[in-house]
Amino acid sequence: MSTSGKGSFAHLKMWIHPFTRFHQIPVFKRVWIYVAIIGVYTLIVHWCLGSCQDWQALKDAAGLGYVSIILGVLLVFRTNSAYERWSEGRHLWGQLTNDSRNLALKVSRLIRIPQVEKQQLGELLVSFAYALKHHLRASTPSRDLPGLEPMAELAGKNLPVHVADKIFARVGAWKAEGRIDGIDVLQLEPHLRALMDICGSCERIRTTPLTVSYRAFMRQGIAINLLIAPFYVSNIGLDIWWKLPIIMSAAYFLIGLEMIAEDTEEPFGKGGDDLPLDIICANIQKTIDQILPSIQTSEQAPKRFTSEFAQKKADPLKSEE
Repeated sequence: MSTSGKGSFAHLKMWIHPFTRFHQIPVFKRVWIYVAIIGVYTLIVHWCLGSCQDWQALKDAAGLGYVSIILGVLLVFRTNSAYERWSEGRHLWGQLTNDSRNLALKVSRLIRIPQVEKQQLGELLVSFAYALKHHLRASTPSRDLPGLEPMAELAGKNLPVHVADKIFARVGAWKAEGRIDGIDVLQLEPHLRALMDICGSCERIRTTPLTVSYRAFMRQGIAINLLIAPFYVSNIGLDIWWKLPIIMSAAYFLIGLEMIAEDTEEPFGKGGDDLPLDIICANIQKTIDQILPSIQTSEQAPKRFTSEFAQKKADPLKSEE
């Protein structure tokens, strides 16, 4: 098969996989139960409309309260606002990767200090990335981080701030001892400052979600919309088995979009739609170990952060090689 043919086939599979692998999509695992409930509710409403004369008046009144267009606009705003937070988190972790690498490169090539001390600084940079990840997830590393005290002694401390303080203290000691000059400090300072800027920005995303009132309003709107929908659709001259997929599809997309927004507005967790912080931290470690090889042997170095930090997230919409 030609290259262009393979490319077209791969592109076609990208559109097919969302339908053939929908059960692997993170949001589907949470939304299907709600869709099933709406389906059962629709059947109950259909039976009541056919059996109870008093319910017939609700068919005409339902159209007056059906505000799907307005709800759609609000839901788009909700989703976009949540995605902006996810996108900013991705940008910040990309910046952390770049600043960690640049700082390691400058220390490696421009600073005249013993190699052992350069390697120790490299370990602290790796520890900062993992410390920030655990801080944002409100978790504790299962093992001690390189260059730091035992985790039991650090309980209750802001871990990334503690690591950053050690990095600043190390550079400050080099300057105080006359081992580096003011020009060297100026070269390192932008990357050092970026560590806490990134930490503060990530904390802002984590601690300032969208307002409770707005989130509650959206959920109320979706719930009312879906409760009214069976009455509104009953005016359409179709069999119930045609109406049911229409309503369940609407429920799937409305509830699914709200759940996607919930996940993406808090992008630092462990869910399938969250940022792959484990992979990002592993990449930072790999690059810094390349620039400033660990004091430990190559066989021992990876054991500092074992499988819990290296689990890759499978993308259900991509073909397996």
